Amino acid sequence: GCAAGGNLIPLAARHPDAYFLGVDLSQRQIDEGQQRVAALGLSNINLRRQSLTDLRSKDGGFDFIICHGVYSWVPEQVRDAILRIARENLAPNGVAFISYNVQPGWRLRQTLRDALGLHVGPQGSLRERVARAREMLSFLEQNTPADTTWGNIFRAEAANLRMADDSYIGHEFLEDCNEPCSFSEFMASAGGRGLAYLGEATLSTMLPENMNPAAAPLLRALAGDNQVSLEQHMDIFTGRTFRQTLLIHKEREGKCVRTVTPDALEGLHFLARPDFGLSREEDGKAFFADGAGAWFSTQDLDVRKAMEALVARLPESSSVDELVAAMELRGAPVDEAMRSRIADALMRMALVGLLTASTECLRIARALSAKPIACPMLRADAAAGVLHSANLRHEPIRLDIVAQVVTPLLDGSNDRDGLIAATIAAADAGRVTFQRAGQTVVEPADVAVCAAEHVDRV
Repeated sequence: GCAAGGNLIPLAARHPDAYFLGVDLSQRQIDEGQQRVAALGLSNINLRRQSLTDLRSKDGGFDFIICHGVYSWVPEQVRDAILRIARENLAPNGVAFISYNVQPGWRLRQTLRDALGLHVGPQGSLRERVARAREMLSFLEQNTPADTTWGNIFRAEAANLRMADDSYIGHEFLEDCNEPCSFSEFMASAGGRGLAYLGEATLSTMLPENMNPAAAPLLRALAGDNQVSLEQHMDIFTGRTFRQTLLIHKEREGKCVRTVTPDALEGLHFLARPDFGLSREEDGKAFFADGAGAWFSTQDLDVRKAMEALVARLPESSSVDELVAAMELRGAPVDEAMRSRIADALMRMALVGLLTASTECLRIARALSAKPIACPMLRADAAAGVLHSANLRHEPIRLDIVAQVVTPLLDGSNDRDGLIAATIAAADAGRVTFQRAGQTVVEPADVAVCAAEHVDRV
C-alpha cells in the first residue's frame, strides 16, 4: 500500500496539476498521511483506507501505477489482483511499476529466512522478534565456519544486514508470506493479464555489458531477440534477488523501442548524484565516478569539459543545450560534431547508471544565498514535526529536531546569524539539546558553537 503517502505526497506537492490516489490497509498510516496532506493544503491527492483488491476500473485510469514491496509478500489471489488493477486502471499509454523478489537468486537468502524463522519463532511483538533476529545474525556472522559454502552464505548475508532497518528485516525475513518467483514466471502471470514488459526502473540493470562485458555476447546469443529471455538469463548469471519491473498494456508492446541512441535522449535533462565528479586521471584518461561505484572515462578533452560543466551545475539537472551553453561561456565554441560527442557521452553515462534522464528540468540553488529559501513543502513538514520528507530531487530526507527548528525559517527572511539565534533560543527553551562525548552541552558559548555547526549542516 501507500503507507502514510511518503512517496505520493511530495509528488503531489511538486505536480499540482496531477491527481494522486493511494490506498493502504492501515488506518493509522492513512490518518497520518491525511494529516500531512491537510497541513500542506493539497487538494490533488486522496489517501484512503482500502484493500487494493477492492480497487476497480471505476477508480480511474492512471498514467502511473506503483506497487512497491507488496507483490512477493501477499497471497496468490492478491498478486493476481495487483496485475488485474494494472490492466484495468492503467491509461492506454500508462506504465505500471511492480517490485518483487526473484528466483533463483533469492533462494540463497531463503536459507537465512528459514534459519531466522526457526530461531525467532512467532511469539512477541515485531520489535522483539527483530531484536532476536539481530542476535542470531550477529551469532551467524561471527561463528559459522568460514571454510564452507553454508558458512559463507550466512556470513555474507548477515554482514549485509548489519546496518539494515528493523522494518526491512521484519518485512523480508519475518513476515509469514514471502513468495519469490522467477522473472519468467512473473511475466507469464503479467501476460495472462494482458500486460507486457517495458523494462526495469533502473536502466543500467538491463544491459549485460554492465555486468560482464566478456559474457554479454553469449548472454545475448542465448536469449536471441527476446528481452524477457535476456533478463531471465541475466538473473541466472548474476544471482539477482530483487526486481523493479515496468509493465505496459500488451497492445503497446510492438511500439517499444529499446535501442537507445543519443537522438532519442535529445531534450531530456540529466541528473547525477551530488557526489559525482572527477575521480582520477590515468594514461591520458579522465575518470568520473560517484559514490555508488559507477564510473565513466574519456580521452576526449571536449567531453571532459562538458562533464566538468555538469559537475559545476550540480545539484541541478543539465541538458545537452545547457552544457553546450556553459562551455561556450567558458570560451569553448561547440560545433555540431562536438555536440554529438557530448550527447553520446551522456547516453553512455545513463546506460551505466551514472546519470538519470528526465523530461523535467530541475532547478536548485548551487550555492547558499545570504538568506536561504527551502521549498514550501519542506518548511511545512518541518513546522508540523514530520520526521521524513523529500527534497526537490525526490530523495528522502530525515528532519531531526534541529532541522525542524531551522527549516521553517528558510523562507528568505533569515540569515545565518538569525538561524543560529533561533536554534540557541530553542536550546534555551529545552526543545533542543546538544551532546558531545556523551555529555549534554550546557555552557552558553559551547551551545552557540553547536548551534552554528547544526545550522550549517541543515
